[in-house]
Amino acid sequence: MVVFVVRQDLYRQRAAEVMAMEQENVKRTSPPEKQASRLKAKERYYGWLMPFIYARCCGLLGVFRRTIALLVHYFRPMQVDVSEADMRIVSHKSCGLAAQTFMLAMAENGYDTCPMEGLDSLRVKNILKLPRGAEINMIVACGIRKDGRGIWDERTRLPFDKIYKQI
Repeated sequence: MVVFVVRQDLYRQRAAEVMAMEQENVKRTSPPEKQASRLKAKERYYGWLMPFIYARCCGLLGVFRRTIALLVHYFRPMQVDVSEADMRIVSHKSCGLAAQTFMLAMAENGYDTCPMEGLDSLRVKNILKLPRGAEINMIVACGIRKDGRGIWDERTRLPFDKIYKQI
């Protein structure tokens, strides 16, 4: 089993790590005359904007961000879903995409996977000794299928035409 965990509480550390990597990328790949402006843009994005977007303060900061975003949105296109709840959802969706990529890689290597939700996350966090700020996104069971059947019965899927609509 693989436990996918969201650590939104590490946003400052992650932004600083990505900023350092981006600074090295700019220095290594950009022409010298463009490095200063590109470094400044990276510093604004990872040094100020990302920490501002992911910071939390009892919901108040999210309301402030949302108000600013709605005002700016009248003059140019931009993301307006920036409340604290919105950023939590973004974090979980990003983790879900990472889990999907993991499951595809496992299938490529001949393993089956089964994502699981609806679990006792407090108990799992306690067993794994995860910190308070960690949130479990899902647990993925991995293994080799014994035969073409599911555990209890034949596997079922919703019909494609019920979940897909071409526009």
